[in-house]
Amino acid sequence: MKILWVSNSPEAPSGYGSQTRQVGRRLAADGHEVVFAANDGARGDRLWEGMPVLGSGEMRYSLDTIREDVLRVAPDRVIVLYDVWVFTEGSRASDPLAGIPGVAAWVPVDHWPVPPTLMPWLTAGGRTAVAMSRFGEGQLLAASARDREEGGAGFPVLYAPHAVDRSVFRPGAEMPGGGDPFRRLAGIPDDVYLVGIVATNIGTGVYDRKGFGDMLQALAPFLGRHPEAHVYIHAGQSGDNGISLPHLLGILGLPADRVHFPDQHLIRKRAVPDEAMAAIYGSLDVLLGTSRGEGFGVPHVEAQACGTPVILSNFTASTELVAPRAFDPSDRGFERHPSGWLVPVETDYDPRHGSFFGKPVLGAILRALEEHRAAWADPATRAAMRDAATANSARWDADRVYADHWRPVLDALARGTAAPNRAERRRARREEAA
Repeated sequence: MKILWVSNSPEAPSGYGSQTRQVGRRLAADGHEVVFAANDGARGDRLWEGMPVLGSGEMRYSLDTIREDVLRVAPDRVIVLYDVWVFTEGSRASDPLAGIPGVAAWVPVDHWPVPPTLMPWLTAGGRTAVAMSRFGEGQLLAASARDREEGGAGFPVLYAPHAVDRSVFRPGAEMPGGGDPFRRLAGIPDDVYLVGIVATNIGTGVYDRKGFGDMLQALAPFLGRHPEAHVYIHAGQSGDNGISLPHLLGILGLPADRVHFPDQHLIRKRAVPDEAMAAIYGSLDVLLGTSRGEGFGVPHVEAQACGTPVILSNFTASTELVAPRAFDPSDRGFERHPSGWLVPVETDYDPRHGSFFGKPVLGAILRALEEHRAAWADPATRAAMRDAATANSARWDADRVYADHWRPVLDALARGTAAPNRAERRRARREEAA
């Protein structure tokens, strides 16, 4: 099958980029012809591991180039890995995939319930939703059923979770080139207790989806109680319309000599490879990721694969990354599990998308940090937590996920509506030009 994959470039060090890489490689190895349409940050066309990467357009999300990419490539299927509301933001006429049959979206659901902003695109006809979490699957199935009850056709829902390449993300991973360990390179003492945050700094207020404000407010009293504790924040200090982290750290009084950032030039250029990220995760004692909503949470599984326990919000997809179940809106309390902690949230309405985020309870974040810090002090318990985190990550092993979920998804897509042939696409271009 010839597949046009629309997402971040496979070279992008983002969650979308990492999933594009790991699925793209396995699609090609399985005999599929794969072409990537980079929707962000890739200028010009080139090859990546022998597969074409089509450069980004001038408009945000490449809304000005995606349709022509589809018409020129003439794929059997188009698979989108991104938030689908971007295609109908402003007006439905802006949707570059309007009228293209056989389109599937590996779509994140990071609110509860499914935001109405997703529905115009999903219900436009001929589209399939591929859920990346069990939470998302349940919410999308419910949304499709509601659409049918209201007289619509609904939409098919399939499931393939995000995954982690455990040949790269593994305990004992070293910095590329066999150089110094990460802590030494970053100027972090070997004997400190190190809390890590790995997230993109974008958005403010209710749109601080990654929850930097919440996490740093909880870390302020924690660092005050524990002089041996340090924090590593793998993010841009100002980000893309994000929070000024140095300002927030200053007003919270977090000690500057115990808060560490990566090289900001490398962050701005998105130039930290997977191998380096694996070494970074492995150097942490715990990963703090209490975001306000996740479609999946790739860093949280990558950290576990490297043997690092996590503290996450008991909300949306984050729940199932620690607990052996999907998020239940009626039960989102404080939980301890072998591979990490889940902290309760208070729902916070997002007026832009007409649904709810989950604001984590600050006292619960602090409680989870204290519990982990106490357990970390015992070497045997520390080793058991690391082993449990690594074992838990096997649920999302990339080879296993591809075999168990992607192959059935591809079979289902192959049985679905056929994409238009080349003659139909040429005719569509002529009609658009006229």
